[in-house]
Amino acid sequence: MVESPEEIARAFVAAINAENLSAIRSLMTEDHVFADARGNRFSGAEKMLLGWQHFFQAYPHYQITIARGFANDNYVALFGEASGAWHVNGAVLTRQWRTTAAWLAEIEAGKIKSWAVFCDTSWATPPQETQSTHTS
Repeated sequence: MVESPEEIARAFVAAINAENLSAIRSLMTEDHVFADARGNRFSGAEKMLLGWQHFFQAYPHYQITIARGFANDNYVALFGEASGAWHVNGAVLTRQWRTTAAWLAEIEAGKIKSWAVFCDTSWATPPQETQSTHTS
């Protein structure tokens, strides 16, 4: 069963939300390109797999919530929110962050060729909180 570009992009979101690195990898092309909201670009599926591992460690409980999406040929735009916590000094902070965000995916041969995120990145710096919900 061939999936539509929007279904593929939403499957990628589901894999991210599940922190399923195997599924994330299976949905990326070999020459996958990731662009973040700070203007950084990373190329290559294996490099991005390491990037996702680091991201999930630094920002536990990361979730993407999609409110709307649409596709135009092989491009998919998704709109919603991203949220998560911070992992600082071996502990997950009790406070969490949430930001409005948008994602743009380019689909090629049933996989994500490029994934770009657009949002305010002020959440990336943890607050000066020392309490934690648990250590990890």
